[in-house]
Amino acid sequence: MAAPRDVMDGVESDRLDSEIFKRFPLLLPMNESCTEYKGFLKILDEDFFVHLSIGDVHNPDTYCLSGDWDLQQLILSSGKSFDELFSKCKSASHFLMEFCNLTEIVLRSRKRCRTFDPAPEIFSRIMADVEQCGWENLEHINVSGDEIHLKYTDQKKRKHVLKIHFSEAFPVDEPLVEHDLPIQLEFYWNSDGTLRTIYNKFKEEVERLQEFWAVMDDLDSNCWVLDPASPRHSDCYRRIALGNNVSVAVVLQPRTPKGFPRLEFCGPQRAVSAHEEAVEKNKCKWDSSNTISANLSSLLGMELPSRSSAQPPEDVDCACGICYSYLLDGHIPDKLCQSSRCSKPFHQSCLVEWMRSLPSVRQNFNMFFGECPYCSEPMSCKM
Repeated sequence: MAAPRDVMDGVESDRLDSEIFKRFPLLLPMNESCTEYKGFLKILDEDFFVHLSIGDVHNPDTYCLSGDWDLQQLILSSGKSFDELFSKCKSASHFLMEFCNLTEIVLRSRKRCRTFDPAPEIFSRIMADVEQCGWENLEHINVSGDEIHLKYTDQKKRKHVLKIHFSEAFPVDEPLVEHDLPIQLEFYWNSDGTLRTIYNKFKEEVERLQEFWAVMDDLDSNCWVLDPASPRHSDCYRRIALGNNVSVAVVLQPRTPKGFPRLEFCGPQRAVSAHEEAVEKNKCKWDSSNTISANLSSLLGMELPSRSSAQPPEDVDCACGICYSYLLDGHIPDKLCQSSRCSKPFHQSCLVEWMRSLPSVRQNFNMFFGECPYCSEPMSCKM
């Protein structure tokens, strides 16, 4: 089994470390490989002690984030599930930013529940700002008036929603925004600022991202997309099937979507190595004036499978050999039978349950040793 690999590992690792140091200066690495960090995250002027350990920098399922008692109680009391969002993260810095954003929302929500009671003039100001944005663009306002949703439909009829949260200190404190863009929405705010400024910035960014979403649409239309099953506007990747139980995650930069993407292969080692060699050989053929599907086809030296193919290649769906699905609780089937004649993929959790049911299975510490459900060749997995 070849773990997902990045054809630009060294470059990405350097960039990743600098992003963590730049955005989280109170978080310090505990080893030379930068796979363990301890320190503080500053969220809404509160400092929370955290410990982050990273197994595989490209696999958020291997990240482990623990915190002090206050942070744990805050997350538990919120009732929010962060697992699905974290499974979409593509780097440790992205993981930490999403965690801070969600925690900030929880903190603000808790404070609003206790203290938000705007003076009439503040509420009148918010309504005046909404009027400037256009009442036809107001999709939602909650009972207390501390959260509004503004919508915008782009030139391709895609609907985007900007959620704006107000604290009790508005307008001195800038409002908190949530959105479905694949980038950070940056804006300057002072006490004289207006919501129209934020909304216009949001619309500008939506229009600038049209090329990015067009590239994503090309992948969705011309490739066999395995993940995400229901893409969001904020998703910067597509995992596509290549056949013979091999898939590749194509990760794009939203600002330069036609540039050379990051590629993360998953599948049998021999097949993955062949694809990586093809990428190295053909990367000079990348042409930003072509569609991304055409570029990937040239890069890999093959016609990409699509769901409209009359005769899809063998094992194109990469489904788990036990539950017959691809995604299971956000996880892909990345545990493969080591027999070159089989190479059937399985979810780790499915394989563990299968091993537990075998009377002949052997257990050694945290490992099960049994047989492949398909070819009966020896196979092992972690408990």
